[in-house]
Amino acid sequence: MHKTHLMLFTGTLLGTLAFAQQPGRAPTPTLLNGVSPQQALKLANTWRAQGGLQSYVTPEAVHFTFPDGQKRAVALPKGQMVVAIAPYINQTHPCKTHFTSGCQGELVNTPVKVQVTTRAGKTVLRKTVRTLDNGFLELWLDRGQQYNVTLTAQGKTTRGTLATLPGSDTCITTLRLR
Repeated sequence: MHKTHLMLFTGTLLGTLAFAQQPGRAPTPTLLNGVSPQQALKLANTWRAQGGLQSYVTPEAVHFTFPDGQKRAVALPKGQMVVAIAPYINQTHPCKTHFTSGCQGELVNTPVKVQVTTRAGKTVLRKTVRTLDNGFLELWLDRGQQYNVTLTAQGKTTRGTLATLPGSDTCITTLRLR
């Protein structure tokens, strides 16, 4: 692609995303045209409050069902999968598939120190992230792996395991901070 065309495409895409994320802007399937999986997940979180829109994440894609019944899916990268984690202190809910339009975690907008290591002990992620308005943090991890995860928030810590294998859960709500 020629540099000028790439710049125009990128500018158009960024403009579309900014437009799609405006509060009160009705989500439509066409606003998903050309978005990356990461952008689709961001839109799913942004559109969370829109009545009648359902969105969820499987190991294969970010799925949307619009109020008029139209369905769209944005495929996840071949080499990566997203896992949504809602650490908790007092209350949680059972979940296997992360519904961005409905899942609600306890710790909203909370800084969480995250460390993810492979089974062999190699650290693949170490940073502090803030949970979203829905109480979840979202991790993009390489597929075909099993990971150990350590989360620390509000002076409490939890440890657990994650998997990015075919059929793995995209919603983890069992990590209690103690």
